[in-house]
Amino acid sequence: MMTPIPFACPSSVIPAPLKENILFLKRKVSEIALLCFEPSLPVIKDLLPFHGAWHIHLPYLVPEDFYKNPANYTKFSARYAEDTEWKNCWDQSVTINDIETFANTCIRITKHCYILKPKHCILHLPDTHKQHSDFFLKHFLTVWEKELPLELLCLENVNHASFLDYEETILSSSCSLCFDMAHALSYGQTDCLEHKELMEKVKVVHWSAPYEEDNPENGQDKHLNLTHLKNHTDYCINVLKNTPLTATHVLEMFSWEEIEKSKPFFFQLFQQALSQGK
Repeated sequence: MMTPIPFACPSSVIPAPLKENILFLKRKVSEIALLCFEPSLPVIKDLLPFHGAWHIHLPYLVPEDFYKNPANYTKFSARYAEDTEWKNCWDQSVTINDIETFANTCIRITKHCYILKPKHCILHLPDTHKQHSDFFLKHFLTVWEKELPLELLCLENVNHASFLDYEETILSSSCSLCFDMAHALSYGQTDCLEHKELMEKVKVVHWSAPYEEDNPENGQDKHLNLTHLKNHTDYCINVLKNTPLTATHVLEMFSWEEIEKSKPFFFQLFQQALSQGK
């Protein structure tokens, strides 16, 4: 008989405001990934009905003029104009002051959410094509460490940004990692699994199918249900075998229907991994 495995899911899984999503999820999951994709602060009272665990996904997008006028945006539940043009946080930063603004924004969001006792804070790695990307990442870590434990921060692999690209910086730091298995599959980063020292730092694993089962186009990131990964079962089991038993597993789909479709395959993966000696 399959034993249900605890899993986390995003704070947005139904087409409704955050408060309604939390009420919907409060008896369905043991942990929620609070999506703070934007630089404003969430309304804490909307989150309190959920009594499980939390972790935070920090911003990866900011308005185009964010670094010129951060005070216009780093407010409590800021409202954005419909024509707001969004850019990648790292790509928009061009100076050390920009990195400090970005880091301090992430710190402010985390401290604002401290009442939730977040276990982890997920941060996308900067694109290696960006000039000074490693230097900017190191400076972000320096600013963060002055205010918060580095272990709390989990760096996530994304397109053009593998753990291996930042191996020296990651291993010389006490930061943690978030392994997105769909990103690794899409962007040719599956060799990360062979690097034991890096994988031991993984605290969070993101699960989704990056593309349809019959249409495996690299570079896609569609966050589909896991049944589309049936042709990649060996890879999925390898992910489980090479990530710590204590890792938080997130079904990173922004639809409860897609999460429900994923659960049987997800639980089956754990059973197969255990039977093979996970």
